[in-house]
Amino acid sequence: MIVLIILGIVALVYILISFYIAIKLAYAPHKPIDKMPASLGLTFANVTFPSREDRVQLRGWFIPGVLANGCLTAERTIIVVHGVRTNRADADAGLLDLSGALARNGLAILAFDMRGTGQSPRAPVSLGYFEQRDVLGAVDFLQSGSLPYPDLGRPHCIGGWGVSMGAATLIMATARETAIRAIVSDCAYAEITPILQREIPKESHLPSVFTAGALLAARLLYGVDFYAVRPVDVVAKIAPRPIFFIHGAADEYIEPSNMNALAKAACMAPKANVQTWLVPGAAHAQSFNDMKQEYVARVVAFYDAALESESEGT
Repeated sequence: MIVLIILGIVALVYILISFYIAIKLAYAPHKPIDKMPASLGLTFANVTFPSREDRVQLRGWFIPGVLANGCLTAERTIIVVHGVRTNRADADAGLLDLSGALARNGLAILAFDMRGTGQSPRAPVSLGYFEQRDVLGAVDFLQSGSLPYPDLGRPHCIGGWGVSMGAATLIMATARETAIRAIVSDCAYAEITPILQREIPKESHLPSVFTAGALLAARLLYGVDFYAVRPVDVVAKIAPRPIFFIHGAADEYIEPSNMNALAKAACMAPKANVQTWLVPGAAHAQSFNDMKQEYVARVVAFYDAALESESEGT
């Protein structure tokens, strides 16, 4: 009897700790938006649109592209997808500066806060499982939402750029949505569970035996199946649309082997169109910050080649 009581107490403690870890994993304080496109001298409009399927109201901004003659354009629009627990202006990864650089090269930008981040509503972070609906909602907004600049019309073609979790999310969304014609994936993970198995014990300071319980608790509490967050399984569906994989060679958080796995899987598809760039010395989500001029030049050249025919064909 005593043994059964002890086992029951141990089981209860395990369950409680697992649920506690799951809650901490799912929720974090919102980081405020501390810089606006106007600070870069760019025209922009605040926008709100719902995610696809569950209609979470997302907040973002639309920055028209600036042509060489100074005219504004929305013809080619890039959906910018930020990383975990950050926002559309993430200073650490240089998101606003990158958005501004792309806009000055004639690419309009739709950048937004995914659910549970920035100015968007509080919601559990699911590391791409639900967030891909946010990216799909951005596509719906560009195709049928209220135009922030009616005179510019709707985009003739849509591309995507994502970093870290945003890149993994973008891959999964693009595999489901053919309207996204080309993507840049910066330091995406091939699958999330190996990272969680490493990071949960490190962050919680608890034995790894609690990780499986925490992942199960997340599914019970929020409906999140982290085991299903595997961009590597769906990336081949993007072909023949172009993909440009970028990864920092010194990334210790999401190791460069993830890019290799994703590129290999993407190349399995007939007519795959895959480019890769391993950025020397760059840490996680720092490739743009370390190589600003070359980074922008390569990304703009990729979009020019990938989206030019789309634009001419409309």
